[in-house]
Amino acid sequence: MNKTLTLLAFLLAGCAAPLTQTPPAGVPAEVSAPAIRSGDTWVYTAYDGYTHLPRGQFDYRVDSVQDDMVKVERTHEGRAGTEIYTRGWAWRERPLTNLQDLRYQPAIAALPFPLHAGKVWRSEVQATDPATGRTYRVRIDGRVLGWERVKVPAGEFDVLKVERRIYAGNFDYFKTEERIHEYDWYAPQLGAVVRHEGSSEHTDTSKSCRFASCNIILGDWTVFELARVQRGNAGA
Repeated sequence: MNKTLTLLAFLLAGCAAPLTQTPPAGVPAEVSAPAIRSGDTWVYTAYDGYTHLPRGQFDYRVDSVQDDMVKVERTHEGRAGTEIYTRGWAWRERPLTNLQDLRYQPAIAALPFPLHAGKVWRSEVQATDPATGRTYRVRIDGRVLGWERVKVPAGEFDVLKVERRIYAGNFDYFKTEERIHEYDWYAPQLGAVVRHEGSSEHTDTSKSCRFASCNIILGDWTVFELARVQRGNAGA
């Protein structure tokens, strides 16, 4: 199956039967932001959504928590990076899917706590590339699709499924902005995302097309699944 057909199947999956809006027994309908501790660690295995080939292991560790600033160290196959969040996991500095590291003002509320089934939001932020100083206007459309139960290498969890569509604002000559589609499966039991999918596409307007989609350029589609979690020092 080629990439276009596979991506279409991925997008159509979001149009499947609606998820339940009622939380499992014993789980609150409204989910508050988790407590974040220095030393909290999450390990994810990743694979390519088109081919299901492995894409290695990603390690995330909270290096420090100061006021409303959470510094996270990211490691993937020997390559290290730093991401910055708020205590509510809003994005201050981190990459967009298939793009470079960017700084956001205000921070992107990717998981706008408190979360509940049916929640819908939209926001616009200014994103700055720290390497070039170039700025973009990024728009985020999000919704909480509902509750379901998922199984990942770390276990089986009741989760809220969150969908985001992000418009990166990075128009450039014959290239439209990157259109990003993401899903998070957030487990209140762990206070963490246990599964994440992200893909993107843009249009190359320099191509003359006989067919409507021939100038659509697909980016990577990557799936992350939680393999291991370790809580840090509660007193930090």
